[in-house]
Amino acid sequence: MNHIVVIGFMGSGKTRVGKRLAQDLEMPFLDVDKKIAQNMKMSVKELLDKFGEPFYRALETYTGKEMLKVKEPTVISVSAGFPLQEQNQKYLKELGTVIYLKGSVETLKKRLEGKSNPFLSDENREEKIKKMLAQREPVYKKMADIQAVTGEKPFEGLIMEIEEKLENRIKNS
Repeated sequence: MNHIVVIGFMGSGKTRVGKRLAQDLEMPFLDVDKKIAQNMKMSVKELLDKFGEPFYRALETYTGKEMLKVKEPTVISVSAGFPLQEQNQKYLKELGTVIYLKGSVETLKKRLEGKSNPFLSDENREEKIKKMLAQREPVYKKMADIQAVTGEKPFEGLIMEIEEKLENRIKNS
């Protein structure tokens, strides 16, 4: 499959980067969280409140599996928790090239400031981000074909870096 899948922690810029890559590469863009919300006719928060996280994670897995049926190369943004589920890891690899947007605790904290997030409580956010990042980063790195650090350079520079790495990956495959 020739999809491009963008993974990373909350606030890493998966949606923004994914949309831009899709535009530049003239590919459709799909945000898994938005697709789930659209299909269920509820926001992610409403789904979590009503059915709980295990149900939501099952919806993510179902959506990831469904993406394997999409023939047209697509840029896909998945939720921060998607790669953590073992069954989803095989889907990620089958879908295509996985890009990990790596952000520092400071960058992520700043980007998430003032935003409500159903997976991130407001009390002691920095500690929660550190703890979650420590758990998730090894999985993100393991799944990634390409890594790019977000928050250290202007957006255009980040996009150029990712597109160069994608081009090199295509040349070398």
